Amino acid sequence: MCLGFDGSYNGDVTALVVASVADQQPHLDVVAVWERPEHVHSWEVPIIEVEDTIREACRRWSVREVACDPFRWGRSMQLLEEEGLPIVEFPQSASRMTPATQRLYEAVTTRAVTHSGAPLLARHVANATLKVDGRGQRLSKEHKHSTRRIDCAVAAVMAFDRASQQQPDPADYDILQSVW
Repeated sequence: MCLGFDGSYNGDVTALVVASVADQQPHLDVVAVWERPEHVHSWEVPIIEVEDTIREACRRWSVREVACDPFRWGRSMQLLEEEGLPIVEFPQSASRMTPATQRLYEAVTTRAVTHSGAPLLARHVANATLKVDGRGQRLSKEHKHSTRRIDCAVAAVMAFDRASQQQPDPADYDILQSVW
């Protein structure tokens, strides 16, 4: 399994998505989401809870990588890496997100990936727009201040990208059968 982590500090959404490596057809699912409740104006992401959820996911599955953008989460990722978790920096730059978005797009259009049908993931994918510029195409919000969140979709792109570049270990097949 590979985890994709898109973290925020307060007003946005923090999402953790898992992608299987062992299947011939990778599978995506939402692990956890932290989102400011409606009608609450002052809210911060519960950092310790997020860190604990990442730890638990790594205990639950054989996680090869936890891909994350270190922006605002560098200390947490450093701490988790020191504990032995397989943290991999995945800055959400155009040079990184463009090919990752393309890989997931191709997998979706050729039905080479499945997903759990999680309503939150579906909503975030539907909220995303495709930004196209000289550097290629990648997911984006409809505009900078949009309240239509896309964080689960971004985490899915990250998780799928890292999972699609892993070689399956035959021992993982038995583990995968027991968790899905």
